[in-house]
Amino acid sequence: MKIALISNSLLLTKSLEIYLRDYLTSYKMCDFIVATEPMEANKPVFLIGDFSETNLNKPFTKEILLEKLESFYWRINHQEDLQQENSLDNTKNADYLFNDVKEQRLVIKESDIELQQKIQEVLERYTQEIVSLSMEYLKGKNA
Repeated sequence: MKIALISNSLLLTKSLEIYLRDYLTSYKMCDFIVATEPMEANKPVFLIGDFSETNLNKPFTKEILLEKLESFYWRINHQEDLQQENSLDNTKNADYLFNDVKEQRLVIKESDIELQQKIQEVLERYTQEIVSLSMEYLKGKNA
């Protein structure tokens, strides 16, 4: 799964870069695009946000993001197969494969949890520092 990232939010971009670091590539080499705003592209677009055609609403966890991305990737790779084969057996096989992928993603390693906690702590400190700097700036400007 090769993903290109197009985002207009610095904070969301950084989070997605951390979550998807093993999957990120250039637009030219990607299988699909993860975007934070609707866009026209020659490749499939996985949309994150609060839009009618969104694939994933905010907020989300890393596990939910990866689960949705894997499902999206599977669908775009098997779209022709699914259109050609509408039998009940194929639907059961697709459900089995999807559930198998889903179960594998739910097996969370302890190191992943620790990494997420560390990232969350860094983001919280960063947010507090930005708020503090903004308040100091505003106090100095209003004085």
